[in-house]
Amino acid sequence: MRTGIALARAAAIAAALGLGGCSLFSSDDDSEAVAAEEAASSARFAPVEAVLHIEIGRTRNGYAITARGIAPGVGFGAPELRARRDGKMGPDGFVDFDFIAQAPDPSLNLGEGSASARAIRADLLVPTREFAGVIGIRIHGVSGGLQMTF
Repeated sequence: MRTGIALARAAAIAAALGLGGCSLFSSDDDSEAVAAEEAASSARFAPVEAVLHIEIGRTRNGYAITARGIAPGVGFGAPELRARRDGKMGPDGFVDFDFIAQAPDPSLNLGEGSASARAIRADLLVPTREFAGVIGIRIHGVSGGLQMTF
């Protein structure tokens, strides 16, 4: 009896492993669809209108950066600080970031809204080794940005 159960389990595991490489679960069309979705997602991100405030805090393993700004409209979310130059320091010793946020679905027709309704915040943790030799950071928005030295 136990041998029958063990054989059934082994057969089920073998079948599951065999189907893992089957085109039923993965195909080239799936990878193209994922790439298209990622491209569409990144296209829905827009820079904030203004960067209002930057804070830098020290953590055990690096730095915590917080930026506050005004989004282009109501409903923007998923704010990010995206590093320019792959996070490498510029010739002036600063690391630059773009403050961006994901636009809402256009079919919602949310409008622009007041500045207080469009307030947005982005946080980023950066390991100490990535800021070796850096003298400060700049965070960019549409109407310019702010910088802070260490």
